[in-house]
Amino acid sequence: MQYPMKYIENNLVWNHDGECFAYYELVPYNYSFLSVEQKEVVHDAFRQLIAQNRDGKIHALQISTESSIRAAQERSKAHASGKLCEAALRRIDGQTDALVSMIGENQVDYRFYIGFKLLLNEQDSGNIGRQVANLFSGFLRDVDHTLMGDFASMPNDEILRYQKMEKLLESKIARRFKVRRLDKNDFGYLLEHLYGRSGTAYEDYEFHLPKKKLKGETLVKRYDLIKPTRCLLEEHGRYLHISHDDSEVYSAYFTISDVVGELDFPSSEIFYYQQQQFTFPVDTSMNVEIIANKKALSTVRNKKKELKDLDNHAWESGDETSTSVAEALESVNELETELGQSKEAMYKLSYVVRVTAPDAEELKRRCNAVRDFYDDMNVKLVRPVGDMIGLHHEFIPASRRYMNDYIQYVTSDFLAGLGFGAAQMLGEKDGIYIGYGVDTGRNVYLQPALASQGVKGSVTNALSAAFLGSLGGGKSFANNLLVYYAVLNGARTLIVDPKAERGNWKRDLPEIADEINIVNLTSDEQNKGMLDPYVIMRRPKDAESLVIDILTFLTGISSRDGERFPILRRAVRTVTNSKRRGLLCVIDELRKEGSSLAVSIADHIESFTDYDFAHLLFSAGDVKRSISLKKQLNIVQVADLVLPDKGTRFEEFTTMELLSVAMLIVISTFALDFIHMDRSVFKIVDLDEAWSFLNVAQGKTLANKLVRAGRAMNAAVYFVTQNAADLADESLKNNIGLKFAFRSTDTVEIKKTLMFFGLDPEDEGNQKRLRGLENGQCLMQDLYGHVGVVQFHPVFADLFHGFDTRPPLKAEVNPDV
Repeated sequence: MQYPMKYIENNLVWNHDGECFAYYELVPYNYSFLSVEQKEVVHDAFRQLIAQNRDGKIHALQISTESSIRAAQERSKAHASGKLCEAALRRIDGQTDALVSMIGENQVDYRFYIGFKLLLNEQDSGNIGRQVANLFSGFLRDVDHTLMGDFASMPNDEILRYQKMEKLLESKIARRFKVRRLDKNDFGYLLEHLYGRSGTAYEDYEFHLPKKKLKGETLVKRYDLIKPTRCLLEEHGRYLHISHDDSEVYSAYFTISDVVGELDFPSSEIFYYQQQQFTFPVDTSMNVEIIANKKALSTVRNKKKELKDLDNHAWESGDETSTSVAEALESVNELETELGQSKEAMYKLSYVVRVTAPDAEELKRRCNAVRDFYDDMNVKLVRPVGDMIGLHHEFIPASRRYMNDYIQYVTSDFLAGLGFGAAQMLGEKDGIYIGYGVDTGRNVYLQPALASQGVKGSVTNALSAAFLGSLGGGKSFANNLLVYYAVLNGARTLIVDPKAERGNWKRDLPEIADEINIVNLTSDEQNKGMLDPYVIMRRPKDAESLVIDILTFLTGISSRDGERFPILRRAVRTVTNSKRRGLLCVIDELRKEGSSLAVSIADHIESFTDYDFAHLLFSAGDVKRSISLKKQLNIVQVADLVLPDKGTRFEEFTTMELLSVAMLIVISTFALDFIHMDRSVFKIVDLDEAWSFLNVAQGKTLANKLVRAGRAMNAAVYFVTQNAADLADESLKNNIGLKFAFRSTDTVEIKKTLMFFGLDPEDEGNQKRLRGLENGQCLMQDLYGHVGVVQFHPVFADLFHGFDTRPPLKAEVNPDV
């Protein structure tokens, strides 16, 4: 069988029949968790792409390429900077070794190629004399090179004409989908892949194809064209045995024999679902010949006459018409009506599936899995004996259809419903490795500082993130892991830790211990006044605003209270303008005023000061020590806080709970100062148990200030909270980029979470998916709006133990001791 490719020029491929195809890589589009309406939009766009071609041929390929894990990890090293850069590089190398040992040097990455036959119109092809001259000269060149040499040649004017046609085609395709023109390296990789070569990452492959440009033609060595196909190819009935010096591959080819039921859209996207179904690589080829509408109607009507003849013959013989004939007649009538109304073309489809394995036994197992998958989709596959090489050739660019025995006559709707180009995409191509996609098995990388750079294709420029989920689902672990790696890569972080769960980090993370600053604000006397706004805030004006917020929060005095609020405001202003500044000074100032209202307010404020840890908030203006933020990782812990239960109304807060939330508000406001530090350095403010102060008006206002300031100052705010409703405020929700939702069992909460992600809250499949997440798994939405399920993977045991916030198991007690 003749090798089909005659010549390659950029993304153009000529075959020996004189046909020229233009090939493109269809950049995969995210298809996971789309609503039915969104899927319909994609379906219509692809249908129009197919239907705009009234004549010619289309060749579509889904190819399982290999991407290098090492290369992605090496690229990730470029994101590390700062004092901990060396530690970051060591961690990345450790990750690389672990990942390679688990899944190999490369992982499967599906790519989608689509080729269109270029049809020259009369203006492009010139007059008949030129066409005849080209045909005659082409014949002479073929004879000459067959008898005398090893070169294939192509007239330069013909290359130029087809390149002009290709530019028009590319602009039409690009209006609907993102595409990339293929080049010689793409074709070389594809050919080596089809002929059993593996182990080279796609991005590392190079196809050496020298050409000789002459005045009227371009020459290329035939040997160079077929070099990627070098191997020993043996056909064994139902499979091919492909041998190289250092490896061997067994490959089998299926084609469609029957479509036995309706492929209802959505849910018939074979190209999409088979990426998730199989743990081994599967390639697919669609060779489509377009039949113009008039010719298609003529073909259908002829087929209808044949079926009617069979029906009449059965009636005349006294027999009943077989069910298959009756069904075929009904289908033909429907197709005739559809073609007559739509005026669209019909398509002759040759659909081939390629399965490979390292040995014959494994090939048999994989073939059974592929056949079962297609059976479930109402598609029957057949593996014809003795036709393996012919079906193999259908995968080669610009090849012709091998056989007519298994042709399917289909419409553009059918082709669009197969989900060509659909994929699940999450995260970036490199950065912080956080885990892998549960559906695809592909590694997921994040770059926390990327959103503010206005990345092409992103749907948000918000740096902030949300970690949602009920207790024990893994949200704190995931949050800690992402923050840790961000710090390693050079970020500065302030963690507000009201549960004091990170006190072990200096001990358990020795490689960054020197850059960890843990401020443990206990009720000890030495911490007195440490959270006084006048102590913690750098600018007196900011301190004054915070004092007003805290005192109105504790006393319940509203700014609309025309009697008490002005008195409190004057006292605070007087303290701000004095040399001695502290919350206790405000009480003294109120007593100095002497009015009954002022004394009443002073007594109210003073009633808070005698709780065991309240002295953290109150100072007499003599505290000099403040919280230092010189280290890269700063953790502020207030171990004695008594936070209200989730769902407790503000009116029901106890005094201890009021004081606890007030302290969180002070610390979080202090984070505003932190955000305004060096704008060139990426910063993270991590708010654990964020729901506790998002429940109150002052907390919500503060959260909005933090995220808005963060966008301008290259800083992200990470909210760790239990419910999506805590972040439901539109101004807050719209400023959150990355979203992580861990397991939840409450139906109302699940619906709120899905709405927070912009997904259909009533979709039972979405609800079931969120309810069924395992520990460490979460629904994730990235900067591009893509949604998928991620399994967080710490890789290192020391990180797992360091970030594990579960209580330790009680040691078994021996009753005999």
